[in-house]
Amino acid sequence: MANDLKKLLEEKLQQNNQRHAAANQSVEFNEGREYTLISLDNIEPNPYQPRRVFPQAELEKLAASIHEIGLLEPILVRKIDSHYQIAAGERRWRAYKLLNKHTIEALITTISDSDMAVFALAENIDREDLSDYEIGLALRQIESVFPTKKKLAESLGFNREDMYRYFAFDDLPDFIRADLNTNPRLLARSAASDIKRLLKQQQDSPFIEACLADAWALLLLGELDQTKITAYISKKLNALRDNQTETALKSAHHLIQAGKKVGSISSTAKHITVKLSVHAINPEQEQQLKVFLAQLLDGQAEKV
Repeated sequence: MANDLKKLLEEKLQQNNQRHAAANQSVEFNEGREYTLISLDNIEPNPYQPRRVFPQAELEKLAASIHEIGLLEPILVRKIDSHYQIAAGERRWRAYKLLNKHTIEALITTISDSDMAVFALAENIDREDLSDYEIGLALRQIESVFPTKKKLAESLGFNREDMYRYFAFDDLPDFIRADLNTNPRLLARSAASDIKRLLKQQQDSPFIEACLADAWALLLLGELDQTKITAYISKKLNALRDNQTETALKSAHHLIQAGKKVGSISSTAKHITVKLSVHAINPEQEQQLKVFLAQLLDGQAEKV
Protein backbone atom coordinates (compact mmCIF):
# COMPACT_ATOMS: atom_id res chain seq x y z
CA MET A 1 0.00 0.00 0.00
CA ALA A 2 2.84 2.39 0.83
CA ASN A 3 4.14 2.21 -2.75
CA ASP A 4 0.69 3.01 -4.15
CA LEU A 5 0.38 5.98 -1.82
CA LYS A 6 3.84 7.30 -2.64
CA LYS A 7 2.95 7.07 -6.34
CA LEU A 8 -0.27 8.95 -5.63
CA LEU A 9 1.62 11.62 -3.73
CA GLU A 10 4.22 12.04 -6.47
CA GLU A 11 1.54 12.42 -9.13
CA LYS A 12 -0.32 15.06 -7.09
CA LEU A 13 2.73 17.03 -6.14
CA GLN A 14 3.94 17.21 -9.74
CA GLN A 15 0.63 18.76 -10.79
CA ASN A 16 0.67 21.81 -8.51
CA ASN A 17 -0.61 24.04 -11.29
CA GLN A 18 -3.92 22.15 -11.36
CA ARG A 19 -5.75 23.49 -8.33
CA HIS A 20 -8.82 21.94 -6.79
CA ALA A 21 -12.18 23.57 -7.25
CA ALA A 22 -13.77 24.56 -3.94
CA ALA A 23 -16.07 21.53 -3.83
CA ASN A 24 -13.74 19.02 -5.42
CA GLN A 25 -11.82 17.10 -2.78
CA SER A 26 -11.49 13.70 -4.36
CA VAL A 27 -8.52 11.41 -3.76
CA GLU A 28 -8.59 8.25 -5.87
CA PHE A 29 -7.69 5.00 -4.14
CA ASN A 30 -8.88 1.51 -5.07
CA GLU A 31 -7.70 -0.98 -2.46
CA GLY A 32 -10.03 -2.97 -0.18
CA ARG A 33 -12.79 -0.46 0.50
CA GLU A 34 -16.14 -1.02 2.22
CA TYR A 35 -18.98 1.42 1.53
CA THR A 36 -21.24 2.44 4.45
CA LEU A 37 -23.00 5.26 6.30
CA ILE A 38 -21.28 6.44 9.48
CA SER A 39 -22.48 8.74 12.25
CA LEU A 40 -20.68 12.08 12.17
CA ASP A 41 -20.17 11.87 15.92
CA ASN A 42 -18.28 8.62 15.50
CA ILE A 43 -15.67 10.18 13.20
CA GLU A 44 -12.55 12.15 14.11
CA PRO A 45 -10.06 14.05 11.91
CA ASN A 46 -6.90 12.59 10.45
CA PRO A 47 -4.29 12.86 13.25
CA TYR A 48 -1.74 13.72 10.56
CA GLN A 49 -3.83 16.49 9.01
CA PRO A 50 -1.35 19.24 8.00
CA ARG A 51 -4.02 21.94 7.75
CA ARG A 52 -4.24 24.04 10.91
CA VAL A 53 -7.00 26.36 9.74
CA PHE A 54 -10.23 25.59 7.86
CA PRO A 55 -11.62 28.97 6.70
CA GLN A 56 -15.25 29.26 7.70
CA ALA A 57 -16.26 30.96 4.44
CA GLU A 58 -14.88 28.07 2.38
CA LEU A 59 -16.63 25.47 4.52
CA GLU A 60 -19.92 27.35 4.18
CA LYS A 61 -19.47 27.49 0.40
CA LEU A 62 -18.78 23.74 0.28
CA ALA A 63 -21.77 23.06 2.55
CA ALA A 64 -24.02 25.06 0.21
CA SER A 65 -22.74 23.05 -2.76
CA ILE A 66 -23.40 19.75 -0.95
CA HIS A 67 -26.86 20.95 0.10
CA GLU A 68 -27.67 21.78 -3.54
CA ILE A 69 -26.22 18.82 -5.43
CA GLY A 70 -25.38 16.29 -2.72
CA LEU A 71 -22.09 14.63 -1.78
CA LEU A 72 -20.26 13.80 -5.00
CA GLU A 73 -17.80 11.43 -3.37
CA PRO A 74 -17.78 9.66 0.01
CA ILE A 75 -15.03 10.36 2.52
CA LEU A 76 -12.32 7.76 3.13
CA VAL A 77 -11.84 6.48 6.69
CA ARG A 78 -10.10 3.77 8.70
CA LYS A 79 -11.57 2.05 11.75
CA ILE A 80 -9.78 2.47 15.10
CA ASP A 81 -11.45 0.44 17.87
CA SER A 82 -15.08 1.63 17.95
CA HIS A 83 -14.61 4.86 15.99
CA TYR A 84 -13.24 6.07 12.65
CA GLN A 85 -10.44 8.39 11.55
CA ILE A 86 -10.60 10.37 8.31
CA ALA A 87 -7.96 9.49 5.71
CA ALA A 88 -9.36 11.87 3.08
CA GLY A 89 -12.32 14.24 3.05
CA GLU A 90 -12.13 16.26 6.27
CA ARG A 91 -13.53 19.38 4.59
CA ARG A 92 -16.57 17.39 3.43
CA TRP A 93 -17.04 16.00 6.95
CA ARG A 94 -16.86 19.50 8.45
CA ALA A 95 -19.31 20.81 5.84
CA TYR A 96 -21.73 18.01 6.74
CA LYS A 97 -21.53 19.09 10.39
CA LEU A 98 -22.44 22.65 9.35
CA LEU A 99 -25.51 21.21 7.62
CA ASN A 100 -26.47 19.41 10.86
CA LYS A 101 -26.36 16.06 9.13
CA HIS A 102 -26.27 12.94 11.29
CA THR A 103 -24.50 10.49 8.97
CA ILE A 104 -22.14 10.68 6.00
CA GLU A 105 -21.29 8.27 3.20
CA ALA A 106 -17.87 6.73 3.75
CA LEU A 107 -15.50 4.13 2.39
CA ILE A 108 -13.69 2.13 5.04
CA THR A 109 -10.18 0.92 4.29
CA THR A 110 -7.19 -0.50 6.12
CA ILE A 111 -4.35 2.01 6.22
CA SER A 112 -1.19 2.50 8.30
CA ASP A 113 -0.17 5.64 10.21
CA SER A 114 2.47 6.52 7.62
CA ASP A 115 -0.02 6.09 4.79
CA MET A 116 -2.52 8.26 6.64
CA ALA A 117 0.10 11.00 6.69
CA VAL A 118 0.74 10.60 2.97
CA PHE A 119 -2.98 10.78 2.24
CA ALA A 120 -3.36 13.95 4.30
CA LEU A 121 -0.57 15.66 2.39
CA ALA A 122 -1.73 14.33 -0.97
CA GLU A 123 -5.19 15.79 -0.41
CA ASN A 124 -3.90 19.20 0.66
CA ILE A 125 -0.55 19.92 -0.96
CA ASP A 126 -1.85 21.20 -4.26
CA ARG A 127 -4.34 23.64 -2.75
CA GLU A 128 -3.18 27.24 -2.94
CA ASP A 129 -4.14 28.06 0.66
CA LEU A 130 -1.96 25.46 2.38
CA SER A 131 0.77 27.44 4.15
CA ASP A 132 4.51 26.74 4.18
CA TYR A 133 4.32 25.98 7.91
CA GLU A 134 1.60 23.37 7.36
CA ILE A 135 3.56 21.80 4.50
CA GLY A 136 6.63 21.68 6.75
CA LEU A 137 4.70 19.79 9.44
CA ALA A 138 3.36 17.37 6.85
CA LEU A 139 6.81 16.72 5.40
CA ARG A 140 8.08 15.74 8.83
CA GLN A 141 5.19 13.33 9.20
CA ILE A 142 5.78 11.53 5.90
CA GLU A 143 9.57 11.66 5.57
CA SER A 144 9.93 8.20 7.12
CA VAL A 145 7.91 6.75 4.22
CA PHE A 146 10.74 7.62 1.84
CA PRO A 147 14.21 6.00 2.02
CA THR A 148 16.11 9.31 1.89
CA LYS A 149 15.44 13.05 1.98
CA LYS A 150 16.76 13.17 -1.58
CA LYS A 151 13.99 10.83 -2.71
CA LEU A 152 11.44 12.83 -0.73
CA ALA A 153 12.59 16.04 -2.43
CA GLU A 154 12.46 14.40 -5.87
CA SER A 155 8.94 13.13 -5.21
CA LEU A 156 7.82 16.61 -4.21
CA GLY A 157 9.43 18.21 -7.21
CA PHE A 158 11.61 20.33 -4.87
CA ASN A 159 15.32 20.85 -4.92
CA ARG A 160 16.74 19.84 -1.55
CA GLU A 161 17.71 23.38 -0.59
CA ASP A 162 14.12 24.56 -0.95
CA MET A 163 12.77 21.52 0.90
CA TYR A 164 15.06 22.22 3.87
CA ARG A 165 13.51 25.68 4.11
CA TYR A 166 10.26 23.94 5.09
CA PHE A 167 12.15 22.12 7.86
CA ALA A 168 13.46 25.44 9.25
CA PHE A 169 10.22 25.88 11.22
CA ASP A 170 11.37 23.06 13.53
CA ASP A 171 14.17 25.25 14.91
CA LEU A 172 12.08 28.30 15.73
CA PRO A 173 11.28 29.12 19.40
CA ASP A 174 8.16 27.66 20.95
CA PHE A 175 6.40 31.03 21.20
CA ILE A 176 6.64 31.48 17.41
CA ARG A 177 5.44 27.96 16.67
CA ALA A 178 2.50 28.45 19.05
CA ASP A 179 1.37 31.48 17.04
CA LEU A 180 1.90 29.61 13.77
CA ASN A 181 -0.35 26.81 15.00
CA THR A 182 -3.10 29.41 15.28
CA ASN A 183 -2.19 31.44 12.19
CA PRO A 184 0.14 29.37 9.97
CA ARG A 185 0.40 32.05 7.31
CA LEU A 186 2.32 34.45 9.55
CA LEU A 187 5.66 33.22 8.28
CA ALA A 188 6.85 31.82 4.94
CA ARG A 189 9.61 29.21 4.64
CA SER A 190 12.21 31.72 3.38
CA ALA A 191 11.73 34.00 6.37
CA ALA A 192 11.79 30.99 8.72
CA SER A 193 15.06 29.83 7.14
CA ASP A 194 16.58 33.31 7.56
CA ILE A 195 15.60 33.40 11.25
CA LYS A 196 17.02 29.92 11.82
CA ARG A 197 20.32 30.98 10.24
CA LEU A 198 20.52 34.14 12.36
CA LEU A 199 19.75 32.23 15.56
CA LYS A 200 22.62 29.87 14.80
CA GLN A 201 25.00 32.72 14.00
CA GLN A 202 24.09 34.61 17.17
CA GLN A 203 23.63 31.65 19.53
CA ASP A 204 26.17 33.07 21.99
CA SER A 205 24.54 36.49 22.14
CA PRO A 206 22.72 37.20 25.42
CA PHE A 207 20.33 39.50 23.54
CA ILE A 208 19.22 37.34 20.59
CA GLU A 209 16.08 35.85 22.17
CA ALA A 210 14.84 39.20 23.45
CA CYS A 211 15.46 40.84 20.07
CA LEU A 212 13.59 38.07 18.26
CA ALA A 213 10.66 38.35 20.67
CA ASP A 214 10.57 42.10 20.07
CA ALA A 215 10.61 41.63 16.30
CA TRP A 216 7.89 38.97 16.47
CA ALA A 217 5.67 41.25 18.54
CA LEU A 218 6.00 43.93 15.87
CA LEU A 219 5.11 41.37 13.19
CA LEU A 220 1.94 40.40 15.05
CA LEU A 221 1.01 44.10 15.29
CA GLY A 222 1.49 44.49 11.54
CA GLU A 223 4.35 46.93 12.06
CA LEU A 224 7.15 44.73 10.69
CA ASP A 225 7.18 42.67 7.50
CA GLN A 226 8.35 39.07 7.86
CA THR A 227 11.04 39.62 5.22
CA LYS A 228 12.62 42.32 7.41
CA ILE A 229 12.72 40.43 10.71
CA THR A 230 16.39 39.37 10.52
CA ALA A 231 17.52 42.83 9.38
CA TYR A 232 15.66 44.38 12.32
CA ILE A 233 17.25 41.95 14.78
CA SER A 234 20.76 42.43 13.35
CA LYS A 235 20.44 46.20 13.60
CA LYS A 236 19.24 46.00 17.19
CA LEU A 237 22.01 43.57 18.17
CA ASN A 238 24.64 45.87 16.70
CA ALA A 239 23.23 48.82 18.64
CA LEU A 240 23.29 46.82 21.87
CA ARG A 241 26.88 45.73 21.25
CA ASP A 242 27.96 49.29 20.51
CA ASN A 243 26.32 50.50 23.69
CA GLN A 244 27.92 47.70 25.70
CA THR A 245 31.36 48.50 24.25
CA GLU A 246 30.92 52.21 24.93
CA THR A 247 29.91 51.50 28.51
CA ALA A 248 32.93 49.26 28.99
CA LEU A 249 35.30 51.89 27.59
CA LYS A 250 33.85 54.57 29.84
CA SER A 251 34.38 52.39 32.90
CA ALA A 252 37.92 51.32 31.91
CA HIS A 253 40.70 51.97 34.39
CA HIS A 254 43.91 53.07 32.67
CA LEU A 255 47.24 51.60 33.68
CA ILE A 256 50.00 54.22 33.78
CA GLN A 257 53.77 53.68 33.76
CA ALA A 258 56.22 56.59 33.88
CA GLY A 259 53.41 58.96 32.95
CA LYS A 260 52.37 56.92 29.92
CA LYS A 261 49.33 54.70 29.38
CA VAL A 262 50.48 51.09 29.02
CA GLY A 263 47.15 49.28 29.39
CA SER A 264 43.69 49.19 30.87
CA ILE A 265 41.28 47.15 32.97
CA SER A 266 37.58 47.16 31.99
CA SER A 267 34.53 45.08 32.83
CA THR A 268 31.14 44.18 31.38
CA ALA A 269 28.32 42.08 32.74
CA LYS A 270 30.11 38.94 31.58
CA HIS A 271 33.85 39.67 31.41
CA ILE A 272 36.77 41.46 33.05
CA THR A 273 39.34 42.45 30.44
CA VAL A 274 42.96 43.32 31.19
CA LYS A 275 44.99 44.84 28.36
CA LEU A 276 48.73 45.41 28.84
CA SER A 277 51.39 46.51 26.39
CA VAL A 278 54.01 43.81 25.76
CA HIS A 279 56.70 46.42 26.41
CA ALA A 280 55.37 47.31 29.87
CA ILE A 281 56.75 44.24 31.65
CA ASN A 282 59.58 41.78 31.11
CA PRO A 283 59.18 37.97 30.78
CA GLU A 284 59.86 37.42 34.50
CA GLN A 285 57.18 39.93 35.48
CA GLU A 286 54.77 38.32 32.99
CA GLN A 287 55.29 34.97 34.72
CA GLN A 288 54.77 36.58 38.12
CA LEU A 289 51.49 38.07 36.85
CA LYS A 290 50.28 34.68 35.67
CA VAL A 291 51.13 33.11 39.04
CA PHE A 292 49.36 35.93 40.87
CA LEU A 293 46.17 35.51 38.78
CA ALA A 294 46.22 31.76 39.31
CA GLN A 295 46.59 32.20 43.07
CA LEU A 296 43.85 34.84 43.08
CA LEU A 297 41.39 32.54 41.31
CA ASP A 298 42.33 29.59 43.55
CA GLY A 299 41.68 31.75 46.57
CA GLN A 300 38.24 32.69 45.24
CA ALA A 301 37.45 29.02 44.60
CA GLU A 302 38.37 28.12 48.19
CA LYS A 303 36.13 30.86 49.55
CA VAL A 304 33.22 29.58 47.45
